Amino acid sequence: MASKSELSPARRPRPRAIVEAEHGEPPVKLTFAERSLVNEALRRGEDVREQFESAVASYGRWLLGAVFDGDAAAALDDRSNNPVWRELLRRAGGPTLKISRRMLYVAVQLAARDKRIVDQSWQGLDAGRKELLLPLANDQRLREGAQHVSKFNLTQTDTRQYVAEQLRASGRAPAVRLTVPLLVQRVSKLRASLGSAAALKRVHTLKESADPSERAEAADEIDKLRGVLGEISKVLRKR
Repeated sequence: MASKSELSPARRPRPRAIVEAEHGEPPVKLTFAERSLVNEALRRGEDVREQFESAVASYGRWLLGAVFDGDAAAALDDRSNNPVWRELLRRAGGPTLKISRRMLYVAVQLAARDKRIVDQSWQGLDAGRKELLLPLANDQRLREGAQHVSKFNLTQTDTRQYVAEQLRASGRAPAVRLTVPLLVQRVSKLRASLGSAAALKRVHTLKESADPSERAEAADEIDKLRGVLGEISKVLRKR
């Protein structure tokens, strides 16, 4: 009988272009024709963003008014017992409401915050970065966050980092959700992806082609990972 790992589909690696973009790669050298194509894609992308954000904002405002009677505080209540809202959340992501629960939640949250926060920095911010600021969770911190993001024109990646730093500073960093089965799953996936014959063969190839500093950095990270895994193993083996 085939093992569980043999039956499970291999996890697809993240596209290289996305990984490079997230790590601040320098601009790609483009020809005149390619630059023109990029500019057209940017224009069309902005149209899509505006249409999408406008639709989400409109839906959120309607939900706030119709479901919560315009009461922003009620809409922001994480323990809301509103029967219509609970039923919408139950149906979200299903055949009768194909909007995800996350989108439904964000639409109402943004509508409620827009009603309460009149500061121009917040009002003028795009919905994407507003959404990233939502974990700050109260009007004052959201106002300050919007002012900071607007002042320095932070990207979404930088905004996400800013929020994480603010949460850590206030002792409200997100709790690590980890169970033993999830831990086993994560370690098993890592072992399967890096311990295969194909992966080890590729490492030998990289050893010959990679820059010495890159190899040293990779080896250092692997040593750190080995130390972390060792500590976890000790904790789990203790009686």
